[in-house]
Amino acid sequence: MLERGRRLYGLLNLTFAALYAWIGFELTPSRRLAFPIGVLLVCVLLAGGGVGLLAGARWGRKLAGLACWTLVLGCGVVVGALVASSAYLRGVYGGFGRGAAVVALLVAALVVEVAGLLPLFELRFLRRLAQSERSALASGAPRSGSLAVSDDGRP
Repeated sequence: MLERGRRLYGLLNLTFAALYAWIGFELTPSRRLAFPIGVLLVCVLLAGGGVGLLAGARWGRKLAGLACWTLVLGCGVVVGALVASSAYLRGVYGGFGRGAAVVALLVAALVVEVAGLLPLFELRFLRRLAQSERSALASGAPRSGSLAVSDDGRP
């Protein structure tokens, strides 16, 4: 069950890294340097975590966790900025601002769906995976995907 989840989240990380790169660099390019650097950071972390999860490496779980927390933090910043923009538009521009404020809130909801749900579910899975690895190490059983080696060094 955990191996299937590891493969699933590894593939999802690679897919979403490509999706975020396409959205960030093709659909919504920015002249400000912070946005492309943030998108690149998230994409590299997600892709690295995806490769690590698919390879079954312990560093893959840690890198995927770092990517998820980075994505959750970025999602929170973007949603906060969109809510603040919505309030500003509604307060300053009257009737037009009300419509634009609703659109900004709808985009904030979309950002939560596209960038917030995957890392939250994946963090839950990664916590279960870490608990499974700790219990396997405590019981002396070899880690899944690793080769068992005896005391004299032979497999």
